[in-house]
Amino acid sequence: MTEQLFSNDALPGPDDITRQSFDNGSVLLTRPNMSSPAVLIRGYLPPGSAFEDPEKYGIANFMASMLTAGTRKHAFRELHDEIETMGASLSISSGGLATSFSAQCLREDLPRLLALIREVFTEPTFPARQFQRIKTQLLTFLSIQAQDTAAMADQAFDRAIYRAHPYAIPELGFPHTLQMIIREDLKDFHQRFLGPKGMVVAICGGVQPEEALGAFERSLGAWINPAQQPQPELPPVEALQGIIREHVTLEEKSQTDLVIGTFAPKTTGPDYLPAQVGNEILGQFGMMGRIGESVREKAGLAYYAQSELGGGLGPTTWQVVAGVNPKNLNKAIALIREELARFTSELVSEEELSEVRSALVGRLPLSLESNAGTASALLNLERYQRGLDYIRQLPSKFAEITREDILRTAQTYWQPDTLVIASAGEALS
Repeated sequence: MTEQLFSNDALPGPDDITRQSFDNGSVLLTRPNMSSPAVLIRGYLPPGSAFEDPEKYGIANFMASMLTAGTRKHAFRELHDEIETMGASLSISSGGLATSFSAQCLREDLPRLLALIREVFTEPTFPARQFQRIKTQLLTFLSIQAQDTAAMADQAFDRAIYRAHPYAIPELGFPHTLQMIIREDLKDFHQRFLGPKGMVVAICGGVQPEEALGAFERSLGAWINPAQQPQPELPPVEALQGIIREHVTLEEKSQTDLVIGTFAPKTTGPDYLPAQVGNEILGQFGMMGRIGESVREKAGLAYYAQSELGGGLGPTTWQVVAGVNPKNLNKAIALIREELARFTSELVSEEELSEVRSALVGRLPLSLESNAGTASALLNLERYQRGLDYIRQLPSKFAEITREDILRTAQTYWQPDTLVIASAGEALS
């Protein structure tokens, strides 16, 4: 049994999390931290990149990048001067399923900042000058990314494992699709998809729940977009068949980046927590777990080597990633596959399990010390439809996971002869 060094009452729970749904389809979660002078706002709302038209790949990210480029009330410089005058911050980005935003201010400026967030969501003008500047920046970034071995290995892996699924497409799109996007496309996409239905916001920090609820209700909680269209459901993903090998040749690179992986358990399913504990042992804990010890520390085949367990509402992946000298690529692949074979055929040791469980439980309160950490945790409660007591239950849930649970989960998802192996770097010899 994992020794618990703190009281569960110190973690967010039903007695100090306030959740309120609004008529416009939005949800607010708030938890006070009166020792903090700042208030953090973090949230997500439709749309994401997974439902873009093929000829306009990248439009969700392009639109998100332009929301703070100017509104009907504030030109670009005026808008940013307004934010800076408050000593506040505001950033907006796009992902596969949602547009995310994060903002911070002092307590007295919360109503003003929430009103400004509503303004950039509802009244963007997509000014021509900023449109061209941001398009150039995005195209430049894609050009640089095309020479990045880690990014190209990731994209090759996504193409191979997701195939016809929307997740196979990079969230930033492609140069030729970005070139086709005009200002009117952004305006149309914004009007049709950006709206409060499905919006979830967390407010944490030095503000009482009643004050946060009131400020939200007068701003984002009152936003209505009658034209907002629902995003389509994600299609099912095809099961893997055999070993899929992909390589992107990038000449004159001193490092080859490698991704070996498979599909992960559903984040909302019963196998996810055993996979999380198992993943720590496989390639995260200490010096990056067994993978790091075997491939990097003992064999000296990699600059870095670790495992990563994806999480999200759609199909996600479980990967081992490494950066290697091109001459060591095949040796690294073979050694990683040996470690995966061991992971799927033997029980982890009692010592490994005990150490990892203690680390996960010990990290839990540390991850919630900041307003940002608490806000992210609250958003995940809503994203994955977990109860308000879920965070307090985690220590006992981790304690219940056995060596047999980890082996069963590993054998279910890591099939030695059903993998995607993707790499990017010097041409294969």
